[in-house]
Amino acid sequence: MIDAAISHNAAFSITCVKNKKVRETIYALQANPGTTWVPALGADGKLFGSEIAETTYRFGERTLRMIVRRQRVRAGDQLSFEDLDGWRFHAIVTNVAPVLCDAASLEHHHRLRGGAPEEAIRQLKEDLGLCHAPLENFSGNWCWWLASALSYNIARWVRVLAPPEAFRTCRGKRLRLCFFNVAARVTRSARRLHLRLPRAYGYANAFITAIERLRALPAFA
Repeated sequence: MIDAAISHNAAFSITCVKNKKVRETIYALQANPGTTWVPALGADGKLFGSEIAETTYRFGERTLRMIVRRQRVRAGDQLSFEDLDGWRFHAIVTNVAPVLCDAASLEHHHRLRGGAPEEAIRQLKEDLGLCHAPLENFSGNWCWWLASALSYNIARWVRVLAPPEAFRTCRGKRLRLCFFNVAARVTRSARRLHLRLPRAYGYANAFITAIERLRALPAFA
């Protein structure tokens, strides 16, 4: 794809898969005391405090420009083995020269152009099973993928409508842990159903807030 873009004189920016070579390049950039980090553009909400730096990356026979964004891992975030020194890293490679566009502007453009669709695809694959085709026939796999897409839509609407602000951007795995797969007991008293949450359940307040917000939504026939 990169060779095709260059052969047609096309500018590109591509999100990096964090393989071993990419991780080593990112970690070397982070460890270098001479690296200059600048504030990321449009970094509000969860991205607040993100910073941008750049280096070079050897891809095959070509030397490309690698732009890295780092953001602080905050309390409640799902941790990753790829985090380093309390930072989470995202990298892109591009053939756009620095004289044409600075690193912060280019990363911001890339994030606005492809960030949301790529995040949706990543959640579908990693959290909701879209990366599997568990059956031998096409129709069965089509039903599986349809269920995955439906699960993503439901999880997306739940994040938007129900939980507190801290959970608005959480991944599907955390959503299941905190709200969907809750170990609780359903009891009946005075002709009413009651949901009893365990004392050790750390997300009880968030769960109750989400339930109350969902119940307050208007009902449509």
